[in-house]
Amino acid sequence: MEIPELRDEIDRIDAQMLALLDRRLELAIEIGRAKRAKGRPLLDTEREAAMLASARAATHETLKPHEAEDFLARLLQQTRDWVTLRAKADGVAPRRIAIIGLGLIGGSLAKALKRAQPGHTLVGIDIAARLEGPRASGLFETLASDDAAAADAVRHVEVAFVCTPLSHTLALLPQLADDLPKGCIVSDVAGLKATVAATADSAFEAPDAAYFVGGHPMAGKAVAGFDNSSADLFENRPWILTPTPKDPVNLLNVLKGLIESTGAHVQLLTPAEHDRVMAFASHLPQLLATSLMLTVSGRDRGVAGPALLEMTRLAASPAAMWNELSGRLCPELISEIQRMRAYLTELEIAVTFGEPMDKWFNRANTLRSELEQRARAND
Repeated sequence: MEIPELRDEIDRIDAQMLALLDRRLELAIEIGRAKRAKGRPLLDTEREAAMLASARAATHETLKPHEAEDFLARLLQQTRDWVTLRAKADGVAPRRIAIIGLGLIGGSLAKALKRAQPGHTLVGIDIAARLEGPRASGLFETLASDDAAAADAVRHVEVAFVCTPLSHTLALLPQLADDLPKGCIVSDVAGLKATVAATADSAFEAPDAAYFVGGHPMAGKAVAGFDNSSADLFENRPWILTPTPKDPVNLLNVLKGLIESTGAHVQLLTPAEHDRVMAFASHLPQLLATSLMLTVSGRDRGVAGPALLEMTRLAASPAAMWNELSGRLCPELISEIQRMRAYLTELEIAVTFGEPMDKWFNRANTLRSELEQRARAND
């Protein structure tokens, strides 16, 4: 067969395969709903082990046994992810939602919300120069932030997400407290919560004010902007909320349901707890990736492997956001840098005097395993 004929045959097979995959997912969703109704876990380890064994034992003309098993394992995992995502979206009512700031996070949030519930009406607000991509996407009723109609539009929303840099968020909250209706749920995505919480407490203190709860999705990319946004950005990622004991449970549950419909899993922390954790879980890795990249400084001679690439991924991040966040978390971040320096000093001494590094490596291996287990438990 000639190449065009071979490609035509592949196209026909792909169409058939996608149709079968669609039917497979439909059946898996039905099974998932039946399991939830009966209180049974989604994962059936015995059945999956039998399926993988069958795939490995089957004879194929081209696929090797381990390749067939690997393909099915990936399909099973992907199916579980899809079923879990559909389950989180089930029961999410269509709402009128404002997304203020249509960059990477705001754009990804819009795409994820619309994927979960196409009935949502999204009001997207940003400066006029950044609206071309959002308007072309068809996701929004888009409005320029300096348009007088923008203030009127947010007066009719049920939920508002503020997806702007920290300084802009702090400046916007008092204005939104005036514009948003009573009963509206407001959240943000800033990487600092104590300062946001203090500003929000003051801005939304009136009895008829909207309800605010701070938020922070633990997701992102080294590149910014709406054009780089994606509906799957939040899948299997933590999304931290910082409510207080006096917050209305019904409104918090609405916000939680919307966030979980994006594929994220919600974790509750106080603003102070959030900021302490971010100092070592987010800010310190950023500074370490940057310092490592500066240390390597183009000396890899073109032979750098995955380890260096993975460890320096964050070095591609823009400085603007980190300047502000690091400045506001200075005491916490300095403490973590000093803790890291102490371990580097211990390792330096061990290397200098040829001491075995087993105790550090063994402890780090154990801690890494525990970290992976916690991450898998949230998937």
